[in-house]
Amino acid sequence: MATASLPRTNEGLSTWASKETADALVARAKELRPFLMEQAPEGERRRNPTEAVDRMLKEEGFLRMLLPQRLGGFGLSPTDFCRVQMEIAKGDPAISWVVQIVNGTSWITSLAPDGVQDAVFANGPAAVCGAYNPPGKARKVDGGWIINGAWPYTSGSRQSTWAQQGVVLEGYEGPVVPGISMCYIPFSDLTIKDSWYVTGMQGTGSDTSIATDVFIPDAQMVLMDERAGQIDRTKRHFGAPSDLLPAVPVVRTTGIAQLIGAVEAMFEIVRAEAPKKPVLTTIIGPRTSSGAYMRDLGEAAALIETAKLILFDLTAELDAVGLGAELTLETKARGRGQCGKLIELTHQASESLMFLAGSSAFSLDKPISRYWKDVSMGLRHIQNIPAIGYEIFGRNLTGATPISPPGAY
Repeated sequence: MATASLPRTNEGLSTWASKETADALVARAKELRPFLMEQAPEGERRRNPTEAVDRMLKEEGFLRMLLPQRLGGFGLSPTDFCRVQMEIAKGDPAISWVVQIVNGTSWITSLAPDGVQDAVFANGPAAVCGAYNPPGKARKVDGGWIINGAWPYTSGSRQSTWAQQGVVLEGYEGPVVPGISMCYIPFSDLTIKDSWYVTGMQGTGSDTSIATDVFIPDAQMVLMDERAGQIDRTKRHFGAPSDLLPAVPVVRTTGIAQLIGAVEAMFEIVRAEAPKKPVLTTIIGPRTSSGAYMRDLGEAAALIETAKLILFDLTAELDAVGLGAELTLETKARGRGQCGKLIELTHQASESLMFLAGSSAFSLDKPISRYWKDVSMGLRHIQNIPAIGYEIFGRNLTGATPISPPGAY
């Protein structure tokens, strides 16, 4: 199913994409699982998506699922985006990571002031990725800014045409938050440094993007005191459900979906092996005859199912916000704490499954080894640290002094 381009208009829509559209994308992601699994070892070796996967992502529309329809995207709800992401992750977690970053950053760009949207989406839907920390530097000149900086971890750098990069103004010596501003630079004006040598998520192309005295016009800069990422009904480009969503909770919550999907794939591998492999050093026979083995397998399944229940409860709240419901600070703080629990559940299931799979599962030619490495690294993204989420939630519950700006909840 090749997805056709959607017409670009300046009109927002008051509803999310239809169930038919979302179900078709989920079904297509399931169909692509064998293809993604076949391509994954080469992508890991290259430390970038293969050319075939790159072409598929662009032609099938998987890089514009969160973009509103006015910009040529599908306008999926957070829940439906998570459903698709879980299936992509079952094929290759690294590709789901690229899909997450490009969709999330492109969507955040759709929240930017009109000038940014006019520039980035001038020719229809565009793929955007980038990084904010460590920030680059911006120097004001007539008509625009001169940008210098090097941003590591630019996931999806080979799939994107624009970069959203964090900068501080020259002379600024304060903290990164709240001193961060965002500039938008075409990748044609950047240099990509081959720097992505890591244990997991190797296939994401998360190299370093470098700007050296790059000029951008004023319209491609969003200063920290402007209304970027906030609800601004005065914009020309406004009206879709996604325009009402808070950036950080959406990106954090949907980003966990892919990790759950990858662990589901690990579970399928272990479950399929259970009737075939013996419990070594015992007289039990196949693993399905072992009470201990079956108990742990059942617990892993329960951990995954519990994580999915929490995830989809959180995304249902976000879906409702897009249709006009209120998302209070208390609800955001609770969501931050629940995301911490999601990470712990996913991590516990992943580690338990590797014990059940045995030491041979760590062989580099075993798919489960790659899933485990990718999940292990993805779980440790700065947004996913459970202790921080729990502290934010606890402080909100007691009225204690916050440790994070409300916008970062």
